[in-house]
Amino acid sequence: MSEADAPKPEMFDEINALFGTIADAFKLNADGLAKALEDGSMALDMGQNEDGDRFVAATYTQNGESRTCRIFNDGIREDKEQEQGPSKA
Repeated sequence: MSEADAPKPEMFDEINALFGTIADAFKLNADGLAKALEDGSMALDMGQNEDGDRFVAATYTQNGESRTCRIFNDGIREDKEQEQGPSKA
């Protein structure tokens, strides 16, 4: 990997913040989030809403039930709360 291809340190901070937000949304500690990502019970997707706002959708499946949160720059929204606007995280 060339130096130009190497991840930038600020990206690590952004990824760390994203993972921290996801862990908080699902009430997981760092080890719990890592395990969920590794075993496939947590799925991450990128998306864009009808207003053009980009988000990361995190879906966590536990005991056969799934819950999805969309992480925007200004907060977290659960899929069932989309019309209510973001809750600050």
